[in-house]
Amino acid sequence: MVDRRSYLKLTGGALTAGIAGGVITLVAWNEGGGGGAATFEEREIEYDAHDDPSDVYRVWTGYPERFAFEDGAAYTGATALRCDIPAGDSDGSNAMVWFPDDGYDQPRALYQRAMISLSDDWTMEETDVCRFWCAGLNTEAGIQGSGSRGRPHGDDGWSSMFAVTDREIDDEATYNLAAYSYHMDQEGISGEFEVVGAPVPTGKWFRFETLVRMNTVSDGTANPDGEVRCWLNGTPVYERTDFRWTTTEDQAIEYGGPLVRYGGNETAPADLAIYYDDHELCGNGAIEDRLESDPYVEDSSRMDDYDGRITVATGDAETSYRIYVDGYVVHSEWSNVDGHTTTPNETVEIALADTTKGYATADAVAAPESADGYLYDGSVVAVDADPELAELWVDGQELDPAAVPSRPGE
Repeated sequence: MVDRRSYLKLTGGALTAGIAGGVITLVAWNEGGGGGAATFEEREIEYDAHDDPSDVYRVWTGYPERFAFEDGAAYTGATALRCDIPAGDSDGSNAMVWFPDDGYDQPRALYQRAMISLSDDWTMEETDVCRFWCAGLNTEAGIQGSGSRGRPHGDDGWSSMFAVTDREIDDEATYNLAAYSYHMDQEGISGEFEVVGAPVPTGKWFRFETLVRMNTVSDGTANPDGEVRCWLNGTPVYERTDFRWTTTEDQAIEYGGPLVRYGGNETAPADLAIYYDDHELCGNGAIEDRLESDPYVEDSSRMDDYDGRITVATGDAETSYRIYVDGYVVHSEWSNVDGHTTTPNETVEIALADTTKGYATADAVAAPESADGYLYDGSVVAVDADPELAELWVDGQELDPAAVPSRPGE
């Protein structure tokens, strides 16, 4: 396992939870490869503000009609992006941000975050593979970034993708994460395939984050310092820093985002679907700031972007507690109707839903006569505290802590 603080002294890669309302936000930054006239900093994609995936992505190759917006299936808001994979088929499609389409240079580094869910009935045959995410891809320079055409030569395409697979895992409710990369040092004609060993659940939203930095070039020679990193539910699960993709500064990151293909030669054993929401991207000039931000602290001005809020208050003793949420939870600050002021602090630890119990949790060791505040999506299912909390407020209503389940299912 890669330690979250093992590189660049950063605290872990995640954007602040939630998306500001409205349409795509574009801001310029100051480093890039070829392909455009402007430079790119960040983009937040709000599916609710658009009618068709082609409004926000280049939907291309395979079967573009398999991508559609679906109401009522979202992680936040009302609308999710869905990609169907019919039984017996191997093709999905691509719905990715295409930087030159908006007149931007190709960034030389790209961070992405999204919430993703495999359908409830997701199933795979043993050894099958399904790609679902493009961390970075270039086809403008050539076709060597896919299609089993052999090694890229440094000026004719490259790619970094992620997949789920039934390899090296026995749990029927999860599948393994895998990395799939076309680079100059791969051994075979197809890209290099690496089983990451991080379980991906079915039927549950998981937070997925990727970071790609292009390798440097010295006198037309590719240096082995290209980087790919990946986080699953906030935990670093993949880190590699020796890729060689390019021998020219003009070939950089042309695409990023949802990319779906089941198999090489395999076909889907049933009708399957993958859902996407809250897709966010940022480039070189913004990446460090984003990585340094606390992924689980939200400004109270964003309160309306969440389903509800929680306030806990302790009595005259130090109190350990855990809040279980069927959904998503972040720390925040406010003053409530009972005069409590909450402030994010280092005693609180947030964990997204794990792959076995399926609940997001907030754990803390709170000082006497103190209060903590949270925003959440979904529902509050249990609160466990020792000693018992003095007060518990959910959505502005005071609840009797003794009457609230201390474990999910009680």
